[in-house]
This record gives sequence, C-alpha cells and structure tokens, in this order.
Amino acid sequence: MTKNTHFLMLLGQLLAVYVADSQLAGPQGPFAKTAKVGETVKLECQLSFPVVLVTSYFWYKQTVGEAPVAIDTTNCKESDCKFISKKGDSERVLQLEIRDVQVNDSGTYYCADRDGYAPLQPGPKLLVGDSSTDKTSVLVFLPPSVSAQMDPVPLVCLVSGVSSNEIVIFWNISGEVTQGASDVGKRERDGTWNITSQVTVMREQWTSGALCSCVVQLGEKVLTKSVSFTEPAAAKAVLSPEWCNTVSNVLRIISAILLLSLILIMVYKDSRSAPGRRPHNENFRLRERTQRGE
Repeated sequence: MTKNTHFLMLLGQLLAVYVADSQLAGPQGPFAKTAKVGETVKLECQLSFPVVLVTSYFWYKQTVGEAPVAIDTTNCKESDCKFISKKGDSERVLQLEIRDVQVNDSGTYYCADRDGYAPLQPGPKLLVGDSSTDKTSVLVFLPPSVSAQMDPVPLVCLVSGVSSNEIVIFWNISGEVTQGASDVGKRERDGTWNITSQVTVMREQWTSGALCSCVVQLGEKVLTKSVSFTEPAAAKAVLSPEWCNTVSNVLRIISAILLLSLILIMVYKDSRSAPGRRPHNENFRLRERTQRGE
C-alpha cells in the first residue's frame, strides 16, 4: 500500500468522525447532589430494615482514592452540630443533615449498621461549589482506525483544568448510560486536576453511527463531549477500487494527450524543414554571396 493510499485512508477516517460540544440533553444519568458553599444539605441512605434507633447507625464519607472515614454525629449539641443523623421520610431511610457545607465536604457518603448486620449502604455523592476553571476542557480520544479485529472499540474521555478531582464522569451511548472506569486523577503544578474515564463500545454499534457522549458534572455545571463514527459515501468512493481505476484512466488519457501534442509539435517542425524551402540561415548566406559577386 502506497503512502498516498495511507494518507487517503487517514483523511477518510478523520472526515468520518463527528465531534460536538453541547449542554446535557437526553436521558438523565447518575448525577451527584449539589450544594453551594454555606448551605444546609440532607443526604439519604436506603436501608434493608426499618430504622428503629438512629444511634445504631454509622455514617462514613469517602473521597476519591481514599478509604471511607467515620463521621462523628454524637459528640455535639444539635444547635452547634455540623452533622446530624436522623430518620428519613420513610421507615427504611436514614438521613444525614450537613450544615454550612464547604468544598471539602464533597465526597461519597455511606451508612452502616453499628452491629454489622448489613454492609456499607451507598448514599449519594455530594459536590459542593463549582470545580470548573478557565482552563477546564473535556476531550474524547478514539482509535485512528477501527479494524475488523477491534471489538470492542475503546474510548477515553480526558477532563482537564478542574479545581478538584471530586467530580462525576459517566457515558451516554445512544441513550444507554454507563459509568465507565475513571481514575483518581493527577494534580498538575498549577493546582488543577486531569482525570480520565474509559469505556468500550461494541464495534458494530460504533460503526453504525452510535452517538457516544462523555458527560461531566462539575457541581451544578454539566459539560458534554460527543463523538460518533459514520462512513460517508464520499469516504467510501475515495477508498474504493472503482475510484482508483477512474484515476488511472484519467492519468492514461492525460498522458495520451501530452504524447499526441508532442508528436504534433515534432511534425510541425519537420514540415518547416522540408525540401524546396530553404532555412532562414541558408537564405542569409546566399544573399551575402550574391553581394560579393561570387
């Protein structure tokens, strides 16, 4: 395969990728509960059994990349408590009230029975404030080509320039929501974070033009980056054998025209030098001899 063919294939693949930025639209995903700094929020945890004694339950908070840490909800008076555990609106709901929330209250909250009758029950993720900055961007990276052997197709979402790694990233694959696999992030020298999330899409779904959106919640602000693969007819024509044959035929015609033009030029020159017609230089020499009387 020639270099030109490689170039045309790469060009066709680049043209086949549609990228769009937009605000979130379509089906809702696993968004976190959000709050502004200084507000009071209430988090709920679903239990398997009715809540009889609130004091028989623990609350835990987990930040990205760290183990869960127990929250003290007992050693304070209610008037000056930051964390208050109470019964929820239904008998199997435990509620955690957090007063005067700050950015460092962001994280995922769990509840558990003190006697160990049930494992940690997941509560909501809380995002306080807005972690976006003027450097925030969302990019989706995809393979330069998708071969018949590549199944599933890997996609990577890079979220950069955020002030915290406590964010929510999930994927919307043509209406189907999935978490993907996110890392804990990397903190840069300027204090911002870079975080990646990976997901795989079945090759047949990808090549059929599925819209794949990386959805990022940075607090109340939600950003999306969408990519999809389509195989336009123009790209097919560029890469088809018929197109190559057409180009070859055109080149042959151009070569034939150039060759015919060259032959006509040579015939024209020969006709000017035919017998009975003296060349210009010979006529000049004849006149010169006549003047000398030779």
